[in-house]
Amino acid sequence: MARDWLVLHVKPRTEKKVMMWLEIYKYPRYLPTYTKVRKVQRRKVRTEMPLFPGYVFTRLDPAERVTMLKTNLIVRTIPVPRPREVVHQLRQINRASRLTPALMPTATFKAGDHVKVVSGPFRGVEGYVRREGAKSTIVLNVDILGQAVETSISIVDCEPFDDEKK
Repeated sequence: MARDWLVLHVKPRTEKKVMMWLEIYKYPRYLPTYTKVRKVQRRKVRTEMPLFPGYVFTRLDPAERVTMLKTNLIVRTIPVPRPREVVHQLRQINRASRLTPALMPTATFKAGDHVKVVSGPFRGVEGYVRREGAKSTIVLNVDILGQAVETSISIVDCEPFDDEKK
């Protein structure tokens, strides 16, 4: 039987367990990761994190797919409609991660999105994306005392703001 490219949508924080099962069964697998550095009690801790949380890439035939579903770690399987395109994109990500170890996932924002700055000199500031700036920056519209100021900051310093937490 032919193996088809699939994206396994896995339960939260089980990507590495699914990779272990794929390795045990000797199935092809790919999980792009990045290194996250955080401070814990005055020391730096490095952790390998999935670049696409909740997703693992693999090639399985229908019987192998059923075997993996029996692990009870997979929410659903997503067929890949254009496998050559996806393989090309994954190779580009793999090449980029080898050349740039600082590769990490980032949110995509569009004009009007409510965001919060989580690092850098503007940490804690909330605002709205006014327009997209240069390649890796966004421009925020921040309200201060009823007036607005505009600043350009790195997109990796922001995260979507959850209005429900207020």
